[in-house]
Amino acid sequence: MELQAADLRKYNYFSSLSDSALEVLSKRIKMVNFPSGSEIVKEGAVGDSFYFVKEGQLEVTKKTKSGLDAKLAVIGGGQGFGEMALLSCSVRSSSVTAITDVTLYELQKADFEDIVLQEAAFKVSLARNIEDYSGFTKIKTLQPFQLLEPDKMCAIMEKMTEKKYAPGENVIVQGEKGDTYYIIKSGCVAVLKKKKGEVDYHEVAVLGEGEAFGEEALIRDDPRNATCQAKEETTVYVLHKRDFDQILKTSFLENIFPEEIPLDTYLDDFVMIDARIPAEYEEEHIFGAANIPVEILREKCAEFDRSKQYITYCLNDSRGMVAAFLLKNRGFNAKCLRGGISGWEGELVTGSDGIHMPGK
Repeated sequence: MELQAADLRKYNYFSSLSDSALEVLSKRIKMVNFPSGSEIVKEGAVGDSFYFVKEGQLEVTKKTKSGLDAKLAVIGGGQGFGEMALLSCSVRSSSVTAITDVTLYELQKADFEDIVLQEAAFKVSLARNIEDYSGFTKIKTLQPFQLLEPDKMCAIMEKMTEKKYAPGENVIVQGEKGDTYYIIKSGCVAVLKKKKGEVDYHEVAVLGEGEAFGEEALIRDDPRNATCQAKEETTVYVLHKRDFDQILKTSFLENIFPEEIPLDTYLDDFVMIDARIPAEYEEEHIFGAANIPVEILREKCAEFDRSKQYITYCLNDSRGMVAAFLLKNRGFNAKCLRGGISGWEGELVTGSDGIHMPGK
């Protein structure tokens, strides 16, 4: 059935078009159908059409620096996609896949460009949509938010604020109470630590754009265990503890109870990670567990096998929770052992062969 000009007026995308433009548009648009699972738009491909949805649902995803697929949005009836590549003469910035069987209206590139040239209001409306989408995408593809559901991303963006730091300025200070989570928008931050009795700080890590810090003090409800200092002019997104707990912590921290773990086969089913320092691990640890303190886990987990299930623990819950949060936030199947080693009823051993990676 041919799409009528009056039908197009119902879609927000076309509500600003003149009657004559709608009449022309209705004759150039064609209806196309795709089954569930079809990839309609592929990231990196040349854009040749603009689509808007008549029926069904689609998922918009984008590859991140870490290789994960960040889910940007789920779109449905009345919504459009594909205009960014056409307006900017660039390749597709994301992929769009059908979640259900979908019916779309397709407008070829040449026809889309004709409408844009003739209707200034239409171009302005699209440009505004692209600006909003670009801002959302930039934040969504930052490491802490890559796997966060789009609806929770909207909540995050409402809660976050920005703050700038000059070179050499402290963002957080070791020993202070932690009530804020930080994500680096631009610049870089040095992580500095000093041991008890020492005067000088030692640089233990440098964090760059898209990386986050500050979650350990929030999850453990402990003072800051390091100073984080801007190495150059740096802008960070700031999220307060209450919002961190309600949105990120609930999304990326999952517990498992000792009674849920089969003691005779747990090493076949799980990789056990002791997140404490080597001295604590050597004193007593769960048989078969790898010793990877939280600080090292943050740097090394990219080397882990994503097909395996991980259980993290410490003496009680605190560092085990941080380790589980970091792993799950990075796309691993990870849970924290509730009660830690204190609640473990299986075999415990002493001694240590040092910090090592799982399976090595």
